[in-house]
Formats: sequence, C-alpha cells, structure tokens
Amino acid sequence: MGMEDRCLPGGKHKASPSPEGHLGTCHLYRENSCCSPDVIQDLTKANDIYWNRCGNLSSRCEDYLQQVECFYRCSPIAAQWPHPKRPTAVLAVPFCQNFCDEWYDACKEDLTCARNWLTDWHWGPEGNNCNRECISYGQMYKDGKELCETIWDDSFAVSTDPCECLTLSASDTGFSASRSRHEDSDSIEEPETPKKDSRRSGRKGLCPGSPLLHRLKKNLRKRSVFMEDVEGSGSGF
Repeated sequence: MGMEDRCLPGGKHKASPSPEGHLGTCHLYRENSCCSPDVIQDLTKANDIYWNRCGNLSSRCEDYLQQVECFYRCSPIAAQWPHPKRPTAVLAVPFCQNFCDEWYDACKEDLTCARNWLTDWHWGPEGNNCNRECISYGQMYKDGKELCETIWDDSFAVSTDPCECLTLSASDTGFSASRSRHEDSDSIEEPETPKKDSRRSGRKGLCPGSPLLHRLKKNLRKRSVFMEDVEGSGSGF
C-alpha cells in the first residue's frame, strides 16, 4: 500500500481513504476521504479542544480553522507527513505563505488565550480552559507565518515555494472523479477551485518537477491502468 492509499492512524481516521457522500463542511474530500461523516459533526471541538474559550469566532476566522481541521481529519495527503513521536499527528506540513497570511488576516481581530493549542491549556472536567487572559490573534502572533507554525505546535511549516505548498483548496486534492481517464497525464493542471477559495491560491498549476505533481501523475496513471484492466477483464461484473 502506497502513501497515497493510506490515512493517518488513530480512531478518528479510516484505515484507507474512500469516497463519502455527506461530508458537509469537509466536502472538498468527499471523493477520497480519510474521515467518515460522524467524526466531522462538530468541527468546533478540534481534537477535544474547544475553539471558543474567548467567545464565538467570526465566520471568516472559523472558516480557516475548519479548513485546517478538515485537512487533518479527512485528507489522504496528510499521511505523507507523519509525526515520528505522535503517530496520530502530522509534522511540518508545508502550507503556502499566502494561505497563512490570509488566515492571519481573517482571525487577527478574534480572541484566543492559548498560543500553542497542544500545550498551553489548563485542563479540567469541562475540557480545555484558559491559562492566560484573552487577547487578539493579532497580539498573540506577529504574522501569518508565526500563526501557522505555532498554533498546532510543529504540525505545520510555511513554505514560500509555490510548487511545494498547500492551500487547503481543490488544488491539493489530486485529480477529481470527473477527470477523464484519457486525459494526458503530462499536462495536469490545478483543478478548478471553489469560488470561496479563489482568493487564496497564487498558483496557476503545479510546477514541473514538483514531487506533488509527480504524485498526482502517479495516481492518475494507476487509476487509468486499473480501469483498463477492469474494462478488459471480461469478468461480467
């Protein structure tokens, strides 16, 4: 089983990705998902950590937190960055600088009381509680890079290489089920991004020689060979 055919380990992840019909907020991953609908019913409680300990978040800020949580719970790409010390976690997933900057801009007026959401809470019977006063994200983090590389400990890293970073949009998910299997695998371009994400990606497509592009081509070739074998098998199924 290759890395593209597995999910992160842990009770909230499936053993291997497969299509899911109803993923709600995480619909981006419905064609090939490492999560089932029941584990995304309440995304505001991320890994048993409530987001709103300083009050409700703005819809723009919450949207970015949901994207990050959907990626962790549902994306099969996440398994390519396993954490060596925490098996259910990721390490240094490369986020694009512009994604982090826009996440910061969306949340900078919202309030939080924890800088590192894995280590900075006081835990009690009702879960995570503040250890310090609530301040704005803009006060807690100096910029988008610091936000991305701190809020979930060492889970994410900022990359300035547009060929090797993620925007948590359709461009990260590989080919879609609607792509023709006869499409030229040497001319893969970025899938159309949903309108709400159009402001985020500075990429026109994945770059030649990019390992991410190589993985997409490999997946597309595997799918093409598999479909040809099935159609030519004469099995009658």
